[in-house]
Amino acid sequence: MKDVIQEEMDRAEEWEGDYIILSYGLCSNGIVGVKSKSHSVVIPRVHDCIALFLGSWDRYMEEHTKEPGTYYLTKGWIEEGKSPLGIYEEYSQRYDKDTAEWVIKEELKNYTRIALVDMGNDLSLSETHREHAKENARFLGLRYEEMRGSLEFFEKMVRGMWDKDFVILKPGEELTQNLFLGL
Repeated sequence: MKDVIQEEMDRAEEWEGDYIILSYGLCSNGIVGVKSKSHSVVIPRVHDCIALFLGSWDRYMEEHTKEPGTYYLTKGWIEEGKSPLGIYEEYSQRYDKDTAEWVIKEELKNYTRIALVDMGNDLSLSETHREHAKENARFLGLRYEEMRGSLEFFEKMVRGMWDKDFVILKPGEELTQNLFLGL
């Protein structure tokens, strides 16, 4: 992930704007080491990007505390095949069906629910998205739940309301994991 993001940031070097905004969390250290030579970089101060869809780090932690074994789905992740069933299909290309099923179920054995995040408005879920999320829950033997998402984090990001919820790197400064400690 880092290499792809860094490549895009390098392409932006000739751009005349002041800031590059990354809509990523720390994401398993997937963005550690990125930097821009000539622009400041704004990054949400979250470990997991689901906090962006829930509207805040606090809301994410509230949900995580309530039920840490949650696999979150969004409309976009479903459409991109990034649900457990989508990943199972990827595994089925490499392994036989029984092995693929065993692998995905083993990876997710400590999960207790599938939570479908509904962003509302033009980003609303269709019945197809809901059925797909429910089928994921049935496949894994997990409880299904829907929760309301929020555009609050994204709105703060694009409106330049960069408070404690954001890391701002100066030109040439490299992103480190330490910038996310203490969350």
